[in-house]
Amino acid sequence: MNYRRKDIHLSLTNDQLDDLISALEAHRDGFRKLAADAKLGFGLDASYWGGRVADVQNLLDTVHRQAESGNIESHTAEREDS
Repeated sequence: MNYRRKDIHLSLTNDQLDDLISALEAHRDGFRKLAADAKLGFGLDASYWGGRVADVQNLLDTVHRQAESGNIESHTAEREDS
């Protein structure tokens, strides 16, 4: 399957990075619950939700890999008060 990709460049504080990771983990876990519910006959097919879990996990892995490898640049910006 051919997916269109988007490049996103973010400038995040450590707290913002932690928040992003936490939000992605919560999102992934929500899909896991939907997959479990689907196995009981509720909602969409479990394989759909399993695929969504994998998509979000891949995104999480990318964020972790970028943060650990130093590819997420660290900048200190000086702000001028107007």
